[in-house]
Amino acid sequence: METVSSLYIRKMFDSIIIEKGYDASYTTIHHCDCGHTFGGSWNRKYNMGRGYYTAAKYYTCPNCGIHSNPFMHKVLLANSEHEVVPEEMQIDVLSYKNFIDLRIRYKGIQLYWDGTSKDGSYKEILRFDFKNKQAIYIDKYKNKHPLTIDYIRDHERPIMMVLKYIGKSYAVHDVNKSRLAHLFKALRLEFERRLTEQCGYKVKGIYIPHSIDEYGGYGLSMLVNMALKISAPDMPPITKLIKSNIRWGEFYWRRTACDIPFSDEILTMTKKGIGFLEALRIYHRAPDSKLLRSMMVNDPMIVKLSDVLGIFKDENNRRTILTLKRNKDSDNESAKIFDASHFGECMGVKSLKIRNMWIKLSKRYGERNLLRYLLNAESSDIKDIVNMYSQINKWYISQVWDADCKLKDFHDVVVNVYNKQEYGDVILPEVPQLQADINGMHFMIPKTAADLMIAGKRLKNCVGSYRDRVMKGTTAIVLVTDDAMKPVACLELANKGKKKGRQIFDLVQAKLFANEKLKKNAQINSTVMQWANQLKIEPHTIDVDATVV
Repeated sequence: METVSSLYIRKMFDSIIIEKGYDASYTTIHHCDCGHTFGGSWNRKYNMGRGYYTAAKYYTCPNCGIHSNPFMHKVLLANSEHEVVPEEMQIDVLSYKNFIDLRIRYKGIQLYWDGTSKDGSYKEILRFDFKNKQAIYIDKYKNKHPLTIDYIRDHERPIMMVLKYIGKSYAVHDVNKSRLAHLFKALRLEFERRLTEQCGYKVKGIYIPHSIDEYGGYGLSMLVNMALKISAPDMPPITKLIKSNIRWGEFYWRRTACDIPFSDEILTMTKKGIGFLEALRIYHRAPDSKLLRSMMVNDPMIVKLSDVLGIFKDENNRRTILTLKRNKDSDNESAKIFDASHFGECMGVKSLKIRNMWIKLSKRYGERNLLRYLLNAESSDIKDIVNMYSQINKWYISQVWDADCKLKDFHDVVVNVYNKQEYGDVILPEVPQLQADINGMHFMIPKTAADLMIAGKRLKNCVGSYRDRVMKGTTAIVLVTDDAMKPVACLELANKGKKKGRQIFDLVQAKLFANEKLKKNAQINSTVMQWANQLKIEPHTIDVDATVV
């Protein structure tokens, strides 16, 4: 065994405080300098966001008489009786024949609701086992946890619970800050050296900057990165993978190193000698495309387009999809597909039913013609096809494929078949403020789901499929009729919430018969814009000419 680096932190906090439950009826305080624990009740205040709280931070220790000031002293607020808070800490980086240990020994204390405490000595170890190509976390109770992806992903703080206290203490201040950075650097360099020796090539992408407020504890991102790279040495940094994953449609509320965007199956492959990116491609059943593999080097999670790329067998067609770049119109729901990510989003190949639909269309009309249609159609139409087709039951699905139509008319076929399915007499939310009579035209809110379905049939569009959105209140549908009560236009409004007691709506779609843009009819366009101006509704669509009133 060789000690690579060591650091002793004499004092983590000045005081540790725990208040009882949500009511703050009792507070337990531990003054670290004199080692005294005491409790008591404090005057409470109520805050809408935090519930009850006290000014217990401003205590005077009954043992030594020291007055606490949280602006000068380091005070930690504990959350539960089960929490073991370190008072002092010894950190060591130890190198053995087959593994490296990051070992943290500490004196810890637990506070209880009754004004008492319990202290003890604890040890946590993060082990990098080069022989078995695996990282292991040994907790303070000596339980061993192999750091699989499932384990890391499912645990809020999967690696060394004690790390979360470092950023909250004196540990990252003054002299300890540089010493702590030196220790983690020594750990990284020793890890790089040992892994390079094992692999036979220079291992890169291990370093990830530390943050004192890093979610899950000081150095978590780099430690998780190391835990993964011991199984997959050529893996890009975990931060790069997460950033790429977000770009390809996966949004996590934390976006931390624990949000690993691949499975343990990939690490099983890499342990057998398969390169990480190749394992990623194999797992996602992505085609063996030269362009895809080259793009994965800088953007690994582009492999998530595999479902889309699998529909198109021609490499030239795949190239068109992967390299697609158009100006994005964020305010226009009807805009055309603007890039590869948007392409995948619109096609919605998440289920076997939708995948088979696109494959069937490709076989019927030709792969190149299908791609041309997708590139020239409005993105809202493509999404509507996916949404409606996924909801058509097996009794009606054959009617879609029995229809003899051109590819550009497939949307209308799906609409018509979808509208044949009965919704029932579901009552829709009333929005009386949107109803009006202007220039002989009537602006009406459908009362039932059946009304919505009938309107879709008459106008030859997919508005019948908007029932659920309308029911949730996120969308409002307004039908425009002439004096004879014949529908002439359909408007989709996005509910933006209330402002100063008034409901705010944006106009996001405005269609004539068969999804023609509203501005194709100057008279109807002018009346709709007059209505929108009266109600202070902003247009966010190219369906209308907003300059005409």
